[in-house]
Amino acid sequence: MVYLTLSIEGEVDDARRNAIDVAVSRQGGTAVWRASAASPRSYALLELPEQHDREIIAAAAGGTLYDRTIIALALFPAIREALPQLTEALTGPGGAAGVLAAYPCDGGVIVEWDPSATPAAVVLALVDVELRRFRSGRTAELLTPISPSVAATVAAAGLQAPQIEARRILELRVENA
Repeated sequence: MVYLTLSIEGEVDDARRNAIDVAVSRQGGTAVWRASAASPRSYALLELPEQHDREIIAAAAGGTLYDRTIIALALFPAIREALPQLTEALTGPGGAAGVLAAYPCDGGVIVEWDPSATPAAVVLALVDVELRRFRSGRTAELLTPISPSVAATVAAAGLQAPQIEARRILELRVENA
């Protein structure tokens, strides 16, 4: 199986969501959706067989279709004046290589990145360094569903426990049982 991530501007209506779900299921795949009231974007994690027709899915979806699992976070600094500099730090010439896009949202910024290119800790450290200049804290909301392997990688890094892997995460095993 392979994972693709779909990023769509705005809230996906039922007809469009159904068209995407049908295109994915006809190829033997599944879609897991996530939307947030705080975000002007919708996301889906698509699990598909190795042999699939990406163009059929892209045509049904519109939006941006990434050929991997990405992470999207909505970041809300406590001090709004930090937003322009935060966005520049994420997307400008000194930003992390894995950052794919950044979008404004009410009171924050949505950052999409490839966790295989840039670990979550690097992106969050970059954000926190920039916010320290303003003595600002932040809140964050995960916007994308993520694959089991990415969840395990993030957990292993965050907990400093390299033995964590997808097959050892109870919630993933129960969910797939």
